[in-house]
Amino acid sequence: MADQIPPNQAPVFVAAIPTPTLGTGGSGSVVFSTAIAATPARCLEIVLNPTTYPSWNKWVPRVVVTSASPTSAPSVLPESLAQLATSQQLLVPGTKFCFEVHMDPDSASFRKTDLEVTVLEAFEEQQRGGSDGEHGDSRKGWRVVWKTQGDPWYLRAERVQEFLEDGAGGCLYTNYETFHGPLTFAVKTFVGKQLMAGLTLWMNGLKAAAEATS
Repeated sequence: MADQIPPNQAPVFVAAIPTPTLGTGGSGSVVFSTAIAATPARCLEIVLNPTTYPSWNKWVPRVVVTSASPTSAPSVLPESLAQLATSQQLLVPGTKFCFEVHMDPDSASFRKTDLEVTVLEAFEEQQRGGSDGEHGDSRKGWRVVWKTQGDPWYLRAERVQEFLEDGAGGCLYTNYETFHGPLTFAVKTFVGKQLMAGLTLWMNGLKAAAEATS
């Protein structure tokens, strides 16, 4: 579904995009994308490791793992991240965690969002070839997905982040988060601007952190 999102797209609300576990029927999605001069594995390493968040994420500077995953980390991590396999704090499938979200990054106040990782997987995407429209080479990437805990009818969400190699040593980072329930309208109306600003901080912070260590 990430191929629906243009390259270097600033955060914006769009029509609902289906997600892996909540599926179709959403009320709307927030999307963004950016090019990062770092490998998919390097970007994934930062996103999966809560200890890195204070250094790059002004919007969500603290992540608390509330229940470690029952899944063996080595079985889901890329080989290049094997050094992280002993950590019990990684955001891998089955991990339950809490984001401390600063809607105003300059304020000490925050709201808690309880989440659970649902998917971590490698994927391949066929690239378009020449003018004849034939498929070109395939490119590899990593996808991580998490959703809000529980299943309240009034508001729930699932977020998909993809890191697809760009063929030049970097990657295209694409994000879409789909909201379900009648309160989606309230999110867009009352905190939409703050949400867009926060996601911009997330996107730019991750880009800077990944590129600084690549």
